[in-house]
Amino acid sequence: MTGGGANLAGCADCEGRCCREYNVAVTVADVRRLASGMALHPREFVYLKEGKEEDNSDFRFRPGGPLYDLHLLHRPVTKGCVFLMEIAPGKARCGAYVHRPMVCATFPAALDQGSVGIREKTLCGGPDSWNLAAMDLVAYRRDIMRNRAAWREHLDLVKRWNAEVDAGGRARTHEDLYEFILVTDPGKDATGPGKDTEAVPAETASS
Repeated sequence: MTGGGANLAGCADCEGRCCREYNVAVTVADVRRLASGMALHPREFVYLKEGKEEDNSDFRFRPGGPLYDLHLLHRPVTKGCVFLMEIAPGKARCGAYVHRPMVCATFPAALDQGSVGIREKTLCGGPDSWNLAAMDLVAYRRDIMRNRAAWREHLDLVKRWNAEVDAGGRARTHEDLYEFILVTDPGKDATGPGKDTEAVPAETASS
């Protein structure tokens, strides 16, 4: 994932473990940025994973139907994120670095009582791999707050989509959702409860 600040050993010897083993949930804003920046359709880099109501899952495709979240695709052979570039044996880098999801930009940081710290569990590096003194903590804090704002906008659009599905009385397709994501104006009032990216992490180890 390679965070935005200087991480010393944490990312210097990256093997792409986080990009292979994390199941990365993305926001509507992430999808739009990747689609525009990489000149790709969402179907080429995301998939919809069925979740549960109690897990704050998102989009439904028929009234009262199951809920689905947006996740980055993984390549079946390498098991890596669709954007992960294998540059040499044991070496990998993000091929969409400039446009990467915000949760990737903030890795491995988290806010703890207002202070930027390192997540309790990371797949890469050892206990000394992440040096806060060498990291751009201002940039990390900024990106964490941007990610939280993106989740608020995301959930606002989820409510709008699900309300349309429930009111329409007919099933929608994944292609319908992708079109909705690309063309719907999120508006300036992204209200409603935010999805806390620390209490409900946007990345989890895949099974």
